[in-house]
Parts: sequence; C-alpha cells; structure tokens
Amino acid sequence: MTEQDRKETNISNRGEPAIEPRHPTAPQVVSSPEEKESGSEPEPDRQPEVDPLESAQKEAAHNRDKWIRAVADLENYKKRAIQERSNLLKYRNEELLRDLLAVIDNLERALQHSGNEEKAHALTEGVAMTAKMFADVLKKYGVTEIKAIGQNFDPHVHEAIMRVPVAEGNKPNQVVEEVEKGYMYQDRLLRPAKVVVSTGA
Repeated sequence: MTEQDRKETNISNRGEPAIEPRHPTAPQVVSSPEEKESGSEPEPDRQPEVDPLESAQKEAAHNRDKWIRAVADLENYKKRAIQERSNLLKYRNEELLRDLLAVIDNLERALQHSGNEEKAHALTEGVAMTAKMFADVLKKYGVTEIKAIGQNFDPHVHEAIMRVPVAEGNKPNQVVEEVEKGYMYQDRLLRPAKVVVSTGA
C-alpha cells in the first residue's frame, strides 16, 4: 500500500462529524400596536370630552337664573308685607266704627219720633246737634254715607229688604226708600244701606 493509499484510508475511517438536520421552527409573529388594538377584546366605550369652559358657563347661567328668581320672590314678599301693614293701619278702626254706627242710628230715630211739640223742641235740637257732631267725627276718620234714595239698586252697597211696584215718576230697580243708612270706610263697605226697591211695571 502506498503512502497515498494509507492517507486516504485514514481519512475515510475518521469520517466527518454528523450534522444533525435542523427542523424549521415556526416564525414568531410579533403583533404590532395596531393589531393589538384591533384584537378580539371589546374596546371600552369612550366618554365624550367635556369642555370645561362650556360647563362653567352653563353652571353660571343656571346660578344666575336661581338668583334672579330669589330676588324676585324677595321683592314680592316685601311688597306684600308693605301692603298688609298699610291695610292694617288704614283699617285698624273698622270694627270700632262699625259698632259706633248703632249710636248714630238711635240718635236719628229719636229725631224722627220726637214730634214738633214745644216741650220736645229743646231735646230735638240737642239730639240733632249731637248727631251732626257724630257724623262729622265719622267723616273725619274716613266714614262716608252711601247714597241710596233715587239711585239704581246696587247689590254691592245696597241691601233690598222689600220690593214694591214701580210708582209714577220712578224707574224699575230704583231705590225708593232708605230704611237704614249704609256707610263706606275708606274704599271698603262698612255696612250696606237697607233699602226698598221698585220692581218692573
């Protein structure tokens, strides 16, 4: 065997190192941010953004409306309180004056039944003077007589206690007789006049 043959034999006996076959592995897929966002999980609802300036303006407008209403309510309360106090002062003597009307009624009845006898003349004159003074005091405090005889019947100030057929010279629904005088206190009815009223023909 030649030297060349021995070298070739040694090389073939030594052999080459075995090379294991490499199995291809699956490539790893890296999801991009866009793919992650578009995944199978549901995306939570997004609340609309609120403009802080717009929200503040709305709240300010709401508070201003509440303030305006509160001021208006306060003004109305003040007006009512002033009006009630004014009425209280204006009509504070109403009950007293109503009771005093009976006094002047009796004085006037005394005059009507005094007659013309000479012995009653002094009494009649004194009662007449007292009645006039009393009427002047009532007038001073805002009490005035209600016109009745010859007036058209007014249920707001007249109280009909009797109705009679219309007489010549009168009109239907006219006051023909005053039984008891009526009075006004300021702009209030203190007592209606009791009257006799004519009916239609």
